[in-house]
Amino acid sequence: MSRLVIPTFIGVGQLAAEDTDRLPKDDYRDRLVKYIPAESVALYTFADKFLIAFYGIDAAGAATRSPADGFLTFFSWLLVILGFVGTPIYLYRQHVGNQRWGVHASISTVAFVCWCYTLGGSVFLTHHWYNVVGAAMIAPIFTFVAGWFEPKPQRSNPKPPPAPTNGPNAHPEPGVAS
Repeated sequence: MSRLVIPTFIGVGQLAAEDTDRLPKDDYRDRLVKYIPAESVALYTFADKFLIAFYGIDAAGAATRSPADGFLTFFSWLLVILGFVGTPIYLYRQHVGNQRWGVHASISTVAFVCWCYTLGGSVFLTHHWYNVVGAAMIAPIFTFVAGWFEPKPQRSNPKPPPAPTNGPNAHPEPGVAS
């Protein structure tokens, strides 16, 4: 299964993507799953929960085991920025042939931030931006709506390049004697 969403192919003939040519178009359920950046969220969750446990950050955002310091602030933000920048880079590296990846990367990057908030990330806790009701609503609603978006259909038989107008392979213009 391709990591990126597979769009509809328009036309007949040679398909644009080299390894997705025989795969069916992704339906809503497939898009719903593929738009969640599970790899980025897993990395963020593991590292961020380690920070939360080390400092003993409680629901009020206070560090109870070790005093909050610059290390906590720096690494909390670093993890969010790493996931925000790394998600589209990772998805770009996963695309096949000329498979469209921009819409997918945009949706997954926003989804990453939503999931960071929903999981109670240290950045949101320590800055008192976290709200349990908001967290319970943001990621599920975003994920539900994101499944409605499909990449633009790809043409399976792109237009041929224009014929050369000069040189040995040039075609004479109609009505002009050679």
